[in-house]
Amino acid sequence: MNEGEDKIGQRRAVDKHFTLLCIDDESVNLKVLASIFRDHYKVVACKSAQHGFDIALNILPDLILLDVLMPEQDGFELIQRLKLNKKIRHIPVIFITGLQSTEDEEKGLSLGACDYIQKPFNYGIVRARVNTHLEIIRQRKLLERFAHFDSLTELPNRRKWEKDIQEQWLFAIESKQSLAIGIADVDCFKLYNDTYGHQMGDIVLRKIANALRRVLFDYHGDIYRCGGEEFYFYLPLCETTCIKTILTQCIEHVGQLNIEHSSSKACSKVSVSIGAAEVLPTHNTKIETVIKTADDKLYQVKNSTRNAVAIEKIA
Repeated sequence: MNEGEDKIGQRRAVDKHFTLLCIDDESVNLKVLASIFRDHYKVVACKSAQHGFDIALNILPDLILLDVLMPEQDGFELIQRLKLNKKIRHIPVIFITGLQSTEDEEKGLSLGACDYIQKPFNYGIVRARVNTHLEIIRQRKLLERFAHFDSLTELPNRRKWEKDIQEQWLFAIESKQSLAIGIADVDCFKLYNDTYGHQMGDIVLRKIANALRRVLFDYHGDIYRCGGEEFYFYLPLCETTCIKTILTQCIEHVGQLNIEHSSSKACSKVSVSIGAAEVLPTHNTKIETVIKTADDKLYQVKNSTRNAVAIEKIA
């Protein structure tokens, strides 16, 4: 890469808010790496493998720069620990090391490193290689966003829901925390589109999505667009959480949008119906059963008053 290409790479990366984690037991090496990157990225440095592992779990850096030769635990051992951990195994690792044999380089790459740079290193080459990998990360994140997010409402989509709810379910089992899973559906939405047009319908969906998201986010929940006018959500629960109160707030926030719906069979304004199930997840309970219960409660509301909440607690 020539100097001009390197400058282009730097400009692409500036202001992307990337975080680099540098792990090396030599303070001078950490200072050099920090001097190369601190004007463009957030740089976090540490001097031991264990500390580096703990920091990686805590801050989830975008890229890890790792030395091999360190006391107590070396870089080869650390990368194996990183790759075994679900939370951080996706983080790319670049070895920057004094080991110069082809066997060591092959070992580092076979353990999952994305690059291997030998010391003493050239500043420009290190900068260029890191910029290249961060550009790949940036592009991957963009692709993931397109694949996992609904372009209309900017909510995560069904594919993201299926991934996240599995992770949330396992977390709830491990932490022995109750969980609410629910479905919100816009009342008489086809009639709204027929009356006001699909362009207005799209605007309404965006407004409803934002209203529901604001309430659920306040209680550490998340919401997904999983159908035309259907939204799935989960909500972690604690002893002081009143799920009925929170979901009633969702209904009220949508009502407060004051969007006219003259053809609605529920009320004169746009409204939503919500069905939910509350459960303490175990390995013997199936997510599909809980979602089916939430769907049944939604059906119950849709076939009565609409613009209301129905909840069932699963023992």
